Amino acid sequence: MSSDAVQSENVIPPRSLFDKLGVGLPIALTLLATTFASMSAAELQEAMFWRSAASQDQAKATSQWSLAGFKRDRALICETTAIQLNALAKYAPVTLPKPSDEQNNEVEAHQWLTGQGPPRLKFPDAPEGPIADLLKAIREHKTEAEMLSVAAKVKQKEMNDALDAAEAWNESTDQVWSPIVDEAKKMIDGFVKQKMSSAGDGTASASAAHAMKYDLEARRYRAESFFNQQIGFLYEARVKVSTAVSDKHRNKSKNFFYAMLAAQVGATISSLALARKQKSVLWLFASFAGIVSIAVGAVVYLM
Repeated sequence: MSSDAVQSENVIPPRSLFDKLGVGLPIALTLLATTFASMSAAELQEAMFWRSAASQDQAKATSQWSLAGFKRDRALICETTAIQLNALAKYAPVTLPKPSDEQNNEVEAHQWLTGQGPPRLKFPDAPEGPIADLLKAIREHKTEAEMLSVAAKVKQKEMNDALDAAEAWNESTDQVWSPIVDEAKKMIDGFVKQKMSSAGDGTASASAAHAMKYDLEARRYRAESFFNQQIGFLYEARVKVSTAVSDKHRNKSKNFFYAMLAAQVGATISSLALARKQKSVLWLFASFAGIVSIAVGAVVYLM
């Protein structure tokens, strides 16, 4: 045989573009599977974060409702005390002195003690749109799926702004009311001290004056109870919003996981195909490892 014939038999034919891409396919699919796995883990962490935020808001909602119940209970106690004191005083009339300083809170305190306060304030309405719809669904005790469907439409910033505005309004109302209530107590204490130090029996007038103070406290606690209840509803709404966001990230994590599995399956098939084409014995070991992994997974799943 001539040397030219031997050389022609030893020459390796050039690989086609399809063959070159086939060699790199397992590597590309493995990289893709790793990317999808990282994205799935990131989405799962995000879902866990929002679940934690929902738990914290649920605790805040419970605190607001507990405070509302406490204030409602205080209102009933004060109302009962006022009735008992009035009965003890035999409903003696109380004539408080006219306010001397209009620049102070005496005028309003005098009006509140005579039953003209605290004023009936309207709690700020929630913004029109998804937030108002969500609050309506919560008050009407809709199903969890229905509430989460509405909550998914609420933007987190809008929910936070609505809660911050409600908290700020409640705080400003308390800052306005507290000095007036303190002034009213001071007026009652001064009136009682004057009656008890003057000649004659001032016990009845003193008891009736204290009844006015407790009656004012009952009205105040009842109003504040309603405010705390409305803030509790807003925190409950944010619980649903955070839960909806968490569910969204959890579903994305699940879908990324499925994409990772598909990429891994593709990488495995392409690797086995290359090994089989090259007539390598490694494809037998790979096939055996795949069968073992499927068997172990099935046993773990059925346990």
